[in-house]
Amino acid sequence: AERELISASEAVVKATEAAVEAADTKPTSIAEAVKASKSALTAADTAAKAEAEARAALERSKAAKKAVEAAAEEEYKAAAAEVVIADAGRGLTNKRGAERIFRREMGEPEFWQEKNERAPLTPVLSQTQEEQISRQVQIPLDQTPEYNPQHILSPEFAGVSSYEREIKNQREEVEQRLIRLKNDPNASDQEINLAEEDLKTLDYLYENYYIGMNVFRTAKGGRDKLRV
Repeated sequence: AERELISASEAVVKATEAAVEAADTKPTSIAEAVKASKSALTAADTAAKAEAEARAALERSKAAKKAVEAAAEEEYKAAAAEVVIADAGRGLTNKRGAERIFRREMGEPEFWQEKNERAPLTPVLSQTQEEQISRQVQIPLDQTPEYNPQHILSPEFAGVSSYEREIKNQREEVEQRLIRLKNDPNASDQEINLAEEDLKTLDYLYENYYIGMNVFRTAKGGRDKLRV
């Protein structure tokens, strides 16, 4: 359309120039005057036709421009309809878990949304309560619970462990050996001394174990209660 408009404008200019040139030419005879008048009429007709074509080209250009604008508007509307509008409330989210970082309606951060569940509420103490707590801290009390064991050794073992039974059995064997050695005139003093040392060692083992375990056996009477 623009090319047609330019061509029509050029044709109008050329026809106008030709008409002006024909009007300025002075005829020297009647024949030349008739010829000049015909040329002027032809140039005027050509200029009129060129002007009409220029107007038609201008109208076509306007129509084409409107069509292009309408097509662009339709394309824009179609593209806008395809765009998915994000939810305004999910503008700031954690992409990993879709967690809301801000609560928009309250304008506060996420960590305040469940503040009553995240930590226990701290009560506001009065001046009297604070002074009472301060006095309790300044005057410490022994709050150690009383030792009150509830369990003893099984009754079927008469309050004696297998360790103690084995020590007693070995001690009886050593006592019998010591008695036999003392009654044997051929026994040496070294053998008798070794037997006596074995008895002392077994007595030490029994006493150490008894003292270490006595705290458990004295519960509710412990060993003495089982042996009654």
